[in-house]
Amino acid sequence: MFSHFYTLFHTCPIQYVMRRSLLFLLAFGFLFAQVRVGEMKSITSSLDVRSIIGYGDEIILATQGGLGVYQSDSGNYMVYTIDHGLVDTDLNTVHIGPKGLLWIGSDTGVQVWNLDEENLLDWFQLDIEDVSGFVTYKDMVYGAVKQNGTWGIMEFIHSKDRTYYRDFYGRDDIGYIDDIIKFGDDLILLTDLGLIGGNPHQTHPIYWEKRFTEIGLPIVAIAEKNDELAVVTPQAIYSIQLNKNPVPLVTNQSEFSTIRSIAVRGLLDYMAVTDSAIYRIGTDTFEKQFSDAGFHFSDIKITNSSTIIGTNLGFAQFDESTLNHVAGNEPIVSAPQVISMTSDNQLIMANANGISLSGWYNLSTSAKATGYSTQLNLEKIPIDLGNRVSRINLGKDGFVYMGLIHSTSAGIVALDVSNGIKAHQLYFPKTQSTEDKTFIVSGIALDGKENIWGTSGNNYNQPLSVFNGSLSRHFSINESGGILSNGSNAIAVDNFNRIWIGSPSGLVMYKYSGNVMDPTSEIWVEERVDPGITIRVPLDINVSAKNRLWILTPIGLIHKDLQVSDTNPVSQTGPTATNGELFPYFPNVVFNSHSRIRFDPRGNVWVTSETDGVHIVTENGEYWPDINGLNERNSNLLSNHVNDVTFDNEEGMAYIATDKGVSVIRIPFAEEKKSYSSVNIFPSPFRIPSSIPMTVEGLKDESSLKIMTLNGEVLRSISNSDVQGYQAYWDGRDASGQLVGTGVYLIAVYDKSGASTIEKVAVIRE
Repeated sequence: MFSHFYTLFHTCPIQYVMRRSLLFLLAFGFLFAQVRVGEMKSITSSLDVRSIIGYGDEIILATQGGLGVYQSDSGNYMVYTIDHGLVDTDLNTVHIGPKGLLWIGSDTGVQVWNLDEENLLDWFQLDIEDVSGFVTYKDMVYGAVKQNGTWGIMEFIHSKDRTYYRDFYGRDDIGYIDDIIKFGDDLILLTDLGLIGGNPHQTHPIYWEKRFTEIGLPIVAIAEKNDELAVVTPQAIYSIQLNKNPVPLVTNQSEFSTIRSIAVRGLLDYMAVTDSAIYRIGTDTFEKQFSDAGFHFSDIKITNSSTIIGTNLGFAQFDESTLNHVAGNEPIVSAPQVISMTSDNQLIMANANGISLSGWYNLSTSAKATGYSTQLNLEKIPIDLGNRVSRINLGKDGFVYMGLIHSTSAGIVALDVSNGIKAHQLYFPKTQSTEDKTFIVSGIALDGKENIWGTSGNNYNQPLSVFNGSLSRHFSINESGGILSNGSNAIAVDNFNRIWIGSPSGLVMYKYSGNVMDPTSEIWVEERVDPGITIRVPLDINVSAKNRLWILTPIGLIHKDLQVSDTNPVSQTGPTATNGELFPYFPNVVFNSHSRIRFDPRGNVWVTSETDGVHIVTENGEYWPDINGLNERNSNLLSNHVNDVTFDNEEGMAYIATDKGVSVIRIPFAEEKKSYSSVNIFPSPFRIPSSIPMTVEGLKDESSLKIMTLNGEVLRSISNSDVQGYQAYWDGRDASGQLVGTGVYLIAVYDKSGASTIEKVAVIRE
């Protein structure tokens, strides 16, 4: 969900939060117009709910996109993300501990959140790899945790309004722990070995023993309430009352093995969910009460007022017959594999599960649910997106083109995004045989004549195809003179309308004249990636506006300067060290075939990595913001696993697609401003002293500023060397370092030719 949308409006009635396109787009543009260079916000989706709890009149959700808190009485809904102080937003489980503090588990650690003050109190990383649950026992919190490859119990102490990590008790004999509950004075673990339990104040957890061994394995799910334990196995559902033996309530139902979560309503009265169905369970009773293949249920909890169910599309309240689904107008794509900005500045992103267009409009590969919230703008996509969306390109015709991996529908799909999202046309590269029903297109590009090019990863004879309307042509290795090869995964077009293909053997250039379907002439050229090495595999390629071919290799980023000669298209390869040898950028960063090369509005090169964030270098070899790029350590980047990046050229925004959502950062690389018509000053009035300076944005290149009184006295000059792209900053001080007084001041802005504009700003000295 737009976490910054909630930051602005805090909490508001859900009917307002979930209004569609216009409100969201206006809020979206307004918010990002008021941030400074380097500031980062996030776009996450809270639709995928992993765990839910009820707490008073609140429903609290651990989701893939953050911590959700829903007020049942008012309908207010808030999603907390990294923008609000969370360290990780991809959450697995949530628990109310001592003093009403919220314990949150994820694959990266344990977070302790104060619901009342809406802030993070503690963060325990401790080499944690997974957290599957928490319980409270005598003011101590115990988590089922995987640490350094070993599952066990992690113990925390709450004392004097502080939480402390005490110890980790690993169990090398356990393959996994799926849940942890308190049953009487014991803690019970659901493991691959069955139920294991013990009293943590009496027996060290490494000596805890198997419990209720008469119940068969495996254990599918457990739940506890009022000293009654519900246990699900593939053969039976058991009731275990404290100090009594297990009693099977119902047996021999095929659906038992598919149960994902169970909850105790009352004595011998349970509710459970499978992937798409809700069941009522009692003595000799296993009754399906609801089913919809469009939902994927994840968790079920019983509160004082209702049954709450977590789903892949938000959450729902169930009253034994009707499912009341609650979801906002959010993107369903929570981990974009590709991302782009359309010609009318709409953000589009996709992965194998669906496509989202800002507004939000969503296409999903899953079946369409019949009872989902009307606020969720969702339709089923009529095609198979395969197991990965490999590439995204925007055509001059306004269509969005996507390459698909292992799709049974097509290799490339053209999308019409003029009014929502519609599949416009499908393109089919050659497969190896008629029995091969899948398409693998890892590289796509559009040339200057709007021909659509794609590489086919599962055709050993015709690995390259080109399409135009209903026409197509498939290039064989033989007709290239043997220099094309199977396994090509990247393709780009240079400024001379030549096609460049990255292949396992190096680079291939193709030039055609006339109509590509029946050209008057063709030229094929083979080019080594590294002239000094026979074979260097390109992971990705792209051509900048200055006609420089950038090549990503396993040892870093290099480039080739292109020239007009079709038979000798490369003038030089770089960058080079003083001895003339290649000296790649980012030689110590791990790149792979999923890494991407993108260009911002000023031609700077952005390179993504699945382990190290995103790295930026200008064409003259300077790093931004430094050689480390942007990562979790030096910014609020959601994840170091970066799949793609796109740009709002006019506003100077970079949208970084990660496996945990999209991080949006203001960069000093917007398109060059042609006038001062868009100069904006914020905050206004400017209250001083302030740790955050006043920002003047919308500046032309190489602008300088003067801060003046109303009678023209110059208090401070800001040179063009202190201006970050199109933004300048003032801390409220004069040239001597003293804070100015309360009043109205003039901000005079000058460009390098002397053209100027004057703005006013009110200053309040407190």
